[in-house]
Amino acid sequence: MKSNQPTLTCFDTPLDLAKRIDLVMSTYKKLGYINRKALVVNYGISQQQAGSLMRDFIHLHAKRIQWDMKHAHYILTD
Repeated sequence: MKSNQPTLTCFDTPLDLAKRIDLVMSTYKKLGYINRKALVVNYGISQQQAGSLMRDFIHLHAKRIQWDMKHAHYILTD
């Protein structure tokens, strides 16, 4: 499998919050940043689905997340 090929994940059934956060975190660990576009490209999902995942992620990590306006993505600060 090519490294830039989207991973197929079934979004037809509702995923629990932990699985949703794991999806976002795996992309974050891979790229070092996260945004909707990265989720769309990585998982082949719609912008709306990616936005929903991002909302859950931001809500959970609100105190340790920072928006990088220059690059239009989020990074975690520790």
